[in-house]
Amino acid sequence: MSAYDKIKKSVKRLLVQYVVAQKLLPARTEYHHEKALAVHEIWAEDFTELVVYGCVFKLALLIDVASTYFLGIAVSIRASAALVAKPLEQALAKNNGKGPEKFLLSDNGSQYVSNEHGRLLEKADIVQKRIPACLPQYNGSMECGGKEFKNVFYNVFAAREKEGADKEKSLLSRVEAAVEQTAYLMNDVIARPCLQGVTPADLMEGWSQTRIEANREYVRAEQEKPDPPPWKKGYWEVIKEAMGLKERTRLELLTKFSFFCRRPLRTIARLGREGVG
Repeated sequence: MSAYDKIKKSVKRLLVQYVVAQKLLPARTEYHHEKALAVHEIWAEDFTELVVYGCVFKLALLIDVASTYFLGIAVSIRASAALVAKPLEQALAKNNGKGPEKFLLSDNGSQYVSNEHGRLLEKADIVQKRIPACLPQYNGSMECGGKEFKNVFYNVFAAREKEGADKEKSLLSRVEAAVEQTAYLMNDVIARPCLQGVTPADLMEGWSQTRIEANREYVRAEQEKPDPPPWKKGYWEVIKEAMGLKERTRLELLTKFSFFCRRPLRTIARLGREGVG
């Protein structure tokens, strides 16, 4: 094994020297970060994982970087080029068949460097810009957007499961329904502090300035309100009013009192027998 490792290192060294001498490797490219100043200038795509009942689902996302608006979403059991193509098709449909004005930002995942995805981008006349390998922070808007999406998704999925709205559907269908509802909440309902208190939909539809002025007017009106009078009630008076002991019956008073005794359940059972008897 020692001789084999020595031969392997020698062969590797010879190959590297030959490839470098022949200039077969592509030239290194330098990445320059560009900040989106308006909507539809830069899009970003990536996929993440959703773990539901021990099953792992792949979630493909595509956002507008300036507004953090989710333009496309897709869920599947496996990550493939077909999966990441669905959010792009949805984004093109929402933007009247047009891509981003500058470029589409993605990582170096096999789904995003595939020929199938490349043909789709070429057909839509979209310039793809890839971040450096092993540096996800260069696509920070997408990374943070994915984390926020997952935080809301798990709450939405738990609420839907509790209501039993999709109990007869398959697990994949329930996850897809929760993902669609999460995208609606993230786009149209939940305001973002980074957008000065408006939703991504407000920014995409051009209503952001009106909403921002309305928020400022509300804050100004709240600040101009007179201060409330100081609190004069003592702690003991507040407790007595909250308990409302004068309005309670004898059985209610004794039941509450039993919980402060040594064996409350036995005392409450005895009170129940007396009441029924």
